[in-house]
Amino acid sequence: MWQRRTSLAELQQQRDVLQAEMDADAQRWVSQLPPDDLVAALMPQARRLQELNQLILRATPPRELMKRLKALERQLLEPGTQNAGVRRGLEDELRDLHLYFSNPRRRPLTAKVILILFSCVLAALFLPRLLADLLIAL
Repeated sequence: MWQRRTSLAELQQQRDVLQAEMDADAQRWVSQLPPDDLVAALMPQARRLQELNQLILRATPPRELMKRLKALERQLLEPGTQNAGVRRGLEDELRDLHLYFSNPRRRPLTAKVILILFSCVLAALFLPRLLADLLIAL
């Protein structure tokens, strides 16, 4: 009835194994299949890989994802340190993290957000009394 929740390390291991299988299959089929058939043959593995990447994003703590996002931004700003393939992979990962954090529910609480929430609560508590006192004084 209840499924055991897969750990982050297990998900990453599954992703690495699936990526290796997908690379091996692509190398084997590239000379045998036309491009459209090759894409169709790899599509189930690509979908599973995408699902695993989404599970990994959900299982990773937001603070770690935010650290990874900042590290990727710094790494991509360094000129000429990666070849084109590695750079594209980093840009794809950065794009995925930006999309993940574009949902406001997934952004980690920062000191700025906590300060804004605290000031809203204080305003809600004290502002009505102050307005009432001001109106009575007039």
